[in-house]
Amino acid sequence: MTRSWGSHRAGLFLLLILFAAPVWSDAETRATPGIGLRPDSRVSAPAANQLTLPGTPPADGLQLKLLRELRSMPAAASEPLALSTTPVWILVAILLFLAGNIALLLLFSVFMRIWRELGQRRRDRFRARWEPVLHARISGEAAPLPPLAPSERLLFLSLWLHLSGYVRDQAADALAQTAHELGLPQYALRLLESGSPWKRVIAMRAVAVLRLERACDSLWATAMKNRPRSSLTAVRALLQIDPERGFAALEHVLNHQDWSPGAMVEIVRAGGSQTVQKLAALLRSAPPRRAKQMARLIELLEDQTALPALRECLASSSDEEEIAAILHCLGRLGQGEDRSTALAFLEHGSWLIRMQAAYALSALGLAQDVGRLAPLLRDRQWWVRYRAAQSLLRLTGAVVLAAMRKSEPDAYAREMLERVLAETG
Repeated sequence: MTRSWGSHRAGLFLLLILFAAPVWSDAETRATPGIGLRPDSRVSAPAANQLTLPGTPPADGLQLKLLRELRSMPAAASEPLALSTTPVWILVAILLFLAGNIALLLLFSVFMRIWRELGQRRRDRFRARWEPVLHARISGEAAPLPPLAPSERLLFLSLWLHLSGYVRDQAADALAQTAHELGLPQYALRLLESGSPWKRVIAMRAVAVLRLERACDSLWATAMKNRPRSSLTAVRALLQIDPERGFAALEHVLNHQDWSPGAMVEIVRAGGSQTVQKLAALLRSAPPRRAKQMARLIELLEDQTALPALRECLASSSDEEEIAAILHCLGRLGQGEDRSTALAFLEHGSWLIRMQAAYALSALGLAQDVGRLAPLLRDRQWWVRYRAAQSLLRLTGAVVLAAMRKSEPDAYAREMLERVLAETG
């Protein structure tokens, strides 16, 4: 509504300016030097016998020429110019228009504030009526259910989903039974088909908690649309209702969109350990440049069962970003056998891979690896020098690193060692 008022104001203001422009132009055209003269005032040439020139009298030819020029001078306008009052009324109309718009905006803001306050009071009254009942049901008491108006079903779903996120086992079953008694499964299924986008998101969360298999087709269709929020919510719901179909939807999402790994973590966790195993299998057959995203997802899941798949993908990959992402993951989840892999990439041509190899050795390296890491202190890239210095600090300690700084001939290496030592405090 605010955009609409703004566009109307801009359009009306432009029309007023276009209407006023010809009036101002006409006023400027009529303006002459005779403004303010009396109606009978005129500019007349002096008579020939009144012309006097200082010094020597002019020649007859010059005097005749001067008289002709004076007689040919145009007379001034005999009527004064009356200034039009139309621009004043236009200005008044514009001011009134702006004042009316400001008043409407103030009234609209007051109306919206009252509307929000009334809505909040309504929600507070609803919670005060239903929260004790739901808490009693969670505790195992057979509390009677108060009447639920059709306009309150969405409020109930929001409150019910909030409480469902904190309970398990018998308490969760009690909440699900309460929803069935109120007929909410049918309401959630209707919202999936015809609700607004944010209502459909609530409905998808509800059918996932209720494990409604009838919603799988609608959830699948939503997941295939590749929309930022609704697709991920649909995939998570499918993983909770039908893990096989949910993982197929997850595979589609991972292969067709560059989703943020952070947004995918909770979705994969919803499918349990079986989903992580299938993610590792998907990593082995991932198309080019897709393993990078899956490696970051596995790292955030902190599940070491996918390590064999990561190692196979690292051995067969030729993409620099994928190799760097897998090395970073090995630095977080890797084991002793991955140390030799990280050492093998210390001299790689890509600075991104050298940096991640140095980072991995901070967790996988041993004291005898200091000689392999030290040359990276003189690398051309700042980040490679920084990760190498951090790994050396972990492997040797601050005392040894300070001694290395004193004996280091390279100025860039000394500066980086000093920086890392300063960060340790």
